[in-house]
This record gives sequence, C-alpha cells and structure tokens, in this order.
Amino acid sequence: MTEENYNYRASQTLLRNQFPGRGKLKIPVIPKFQERAGDFNDLLLIGFDKTHLEDQNHLDWMVHFFLYDYRFERVWKNPDSDIEKLARYRAVLSPDFSMYLEMAPVMQLYNVFRNRWCGAYWASKGIRVIPTINWGDESTFDFCFEGIEKGSVVAVSTYMASEHDNRQDQDD
Repeated sequence: MTEENYNYRASQTLLRNQFPGRGKLKIPVIPKFQERAGDFNDLLLIGFDKTHLEDQNHLDWMVHFFLYDYRFERVWKNPDSDIEKLARYRAVLSPDFSMYLEMAPVMQLYNVFRNRWCGAYWASKGIRVIPTINWGDESTFDFCFEGIEKGSVVAVSTYMASEHDNRQDQDD
C-alpha cells in the first residue's frame, strides 16, 4: 500500500470513528448541552447560510440548519472549514440533514449519523451544540433518537412534515 493510499485509508474524514457511539449502530453521541443562565431568554436563531466570520451583530444568536441540505453540505465534506465562525455564536444546532419519506432507509440512517457526527465534532472543538432531531415516518423511530443523551435539550425539526403533500408550502 502506498503512503498516499494508507493516508486516505486511515483518514478520520473517511472513517469518522473518533467519537464513541452506543448500541449496535455506534452513532456518535452529542454531549449533553450545558445550559447557562439566559441561554433561552430572547432566543433568536440565524440560518447557517446567513452566518459570516465578520458578523458582529448576531453573536448572541444560535445557528440553525433548517435549510435545504445543499446550503450546508460543506460542514460534512470539510468539517474544519466553519469551526472558527460557528464558535463565535451562542450555540449551534446540529445540522438538520434531510429525512425525506421517499429516501431509502439507509440514507435516512446515514443522515442521522452525519447529524450526530458533526455535533460531536463541533462539541470536541469547544462549540456549544444542541442536537437537532428529525424523523421520516414511524420506521425511522428505531434510529432517529440515537446519539442523544437522555435528558438533553434538543431542537426538533418539523420541516417538510405534513399530513398532506403540500409542496407549495415549502419555500427557500
């Protein structure tokens, strides 16, 4: 094996195994959010796509990912690219990777893994992280709560959840 091949094979960006998981699936656990006085007073959220390293006006806000996945895919592909920026905000919600009903179940599971891995990674870098939970249908209940410590503060995404197929309700 060449050194280049070995480095790729051993890369944490490939393996994503540096955080202990629980249960059969070993989905990374996001550490429990340590709430501080005032964390949820006058709570305001800013979309990840609106955050900037130069931002001085919204640093007391929490960053959310209730956006189309393509707007934040880079936090998975290049996890170090936004650490400095995200660390400046009050807290960050773990990324809300989609759990569309029409997705293959393995893709829904993969998106839960990506959510928890990013949250655990950011927490390891000193960022205060609130786990975001979302689900597809009842079949996703088997894994959509994995990686969340009991008693954790969480954000719940209901984006795209509807009794009917109301796609016209969705906007950018």
